[in-house]
Amino acid sequence: MPSLHIEFYSDVLRIDTGIEVIYPQNCTRTPEPLRDVIKPPFPVLYLLHGIMRDQTGWIRFTNVEQYVMDMGLVVVMPTTGRGHYINQPHGYRYFDYITQELPKVIGNMFQVSQKREDTFIAGLSMGGYGALHAAALCPDQYAAAASLSGVVDIGVMYESKELYSDAERLMTFDNKDPRGGENDLVVEFQNAVKAGKKLPKMVCAVGNQDFLHDYNIAFYNKVKDLTDIELWTEDGDHTWDFWDRNIKRVLQWLPIKQRLDDYKPQFVVK
Repeated sequence: MPSLHIEFYSDVLRIDTGIEVIYPQNCTRTPEPLRDVIKPPFPVLYLLHGIMRDQTGWIRFTNVEQYVMDMGLVVVMPTTGRGHYINQPHGYRYFDYITQELPKVIGNMFQVSQKREDTFIAGLSMGGYGALHAAALCPDQYAAAASLSGVVDIGVMYESKELYSDAERLMTFDNKDPRGGENDLVVEFQNAVKAGKKLPKMVCAVGNQDFLHDYNIAFYNKVKDLTDIELWTEDGDHTWDFWDRNIKRVLQWLPIKQRLDDYKPQFVVK
């Protein structure tokens, strides 16, 4: 199936930026039971990276392309640098780029569905926060959101001297602890529910040995009564091995209507 690297100018970011795209291909290698099912407009998954990688990480370090081969799913992997997928007070409008501009760009380039029921978002670490952040603030846009080893307590990033420089702390957080503020996930979930919004179905996956494990457990306990959210835990750390296993699981969890649930592949191309 086609795997594309695309560069384009972002009006929101006011800079050239790149995306990786995995696009479905209905061809002679497509299993016959799926040929009448995999057709446009395609559902789309926006897949977000962590703080130390870019849009190529998912392609380079996981088998995501193989996992979606017979799903008829477009996977879009953008980059936002180290910006935490928020509108930075002294930097870039990454949230607006991910949730507003990028879907329009993808819609103009590819045959993707514009329906909420066909639109999903997921990410790892910083990208896990980004996925839940987008889902909480734009619940009418996504049917499902998944966080893998997510930084669900954004204050962890603010406090980290190893991950954030003083300049980044100013640019991204205005030198203010974001806990309890507009970018706090718990506050966002509460505000959405108060406004009568229907939040997407969600899942948080975290390894038992991950340094973010306890934060994910605490977050889940705070929001589990606010929305349809699952918690997946298993042995694993903050590693690509864990993310590879769990993105495969997430892909099967997504409510993709085009997929034949009773289809069982007869072979796997190595």
